[in-house]
Amino acid sequence: MADELIESGLNIEWVRIPAGAFLYGDTKERRELDTFDIMKHPVTVAQYRQFCEATDRKMPNAPNWGWQDSHPIVNITWYDAAAFAEWVGASLPTEAQWEKAARGTDGREYPWGNEWDASKFACNKESTQPVGSYASGASPYGCMDMAGNVWEWCADWYDSSKRARVLRGGSWGYYDSSYRCADRDGSGPSYDWGNYGFRLAR
Repeated sequence: MADELIESGLNIEWVRIPAGAFLYGDTKERRELDTFDIMKHPVTVAQYRQFCEATDRKMPNAPNWGWQDSHPIVNITWYDAAAFAEWVGASLPTEAQWEKAARGTDGREYPWGNEWDASKFACNKESTQPVGSYASGASPYGCMDMAGNVWEWCADWYDSSKRARVLRGGSWGYYDSSYRCADRDGSGPSYDWGNYGFRLAR
C-alpha cells in the first residue's frame, strides 16, 4: 500500500508494454519479453524533489538553467536513479525493455519511424525541455521523450567489464546519431551530468 501511495503522490503515468517479440539492436535480433509497465515520461524535477524531501536526501546540483518542475531531473547518478526506483517500489528498465518501449516491434530507427525529423524531439537545445513537449515524437506505445531531452539510465551493465551502466536515448544538447532507438552509451554509475536522467519500469 505504501508504494501505491507514493506512486499516487508522484502522479506517475505508466504505459503497458505487451508481452511478445520485438527486433533489438542494430542487427535487429528477435527477442521476447514478458509484459511490463514503463513510465510515459522521464522522472521530473518535481517528482525527484518529493523523493528528496521524503527521504532527507540532498537534491543534485542544479543545471545552468535552474530547476524547472516540469523538466526531467538531471545531474543524476545511476545510484541516485536506483534509489528513487527502490523508494517507489519499481526498478530501472532493462536495456531491452527500454528499447522495446521506444521502438515497438517493427525495428524502426526512431520512436516515430525511420526518418530523421528534428521537430519531433528535444535536440540541439540550450537546456532540457518540459517532458511530453513533442507529442509527434511518441513511441508506438505512446511513451514520450525516448529520443532526446535526457540520456536515460538503464539497469544493465554496458559491457562485461562492469565499469559502466547503460544510457539510452540521447539528450537535449546533441545533434547526431545517438537518438536512434538502437543506439547505446555507457557511463560510470557514480558519474552525473546535466544530460543524465531516467524513467522507471515495473
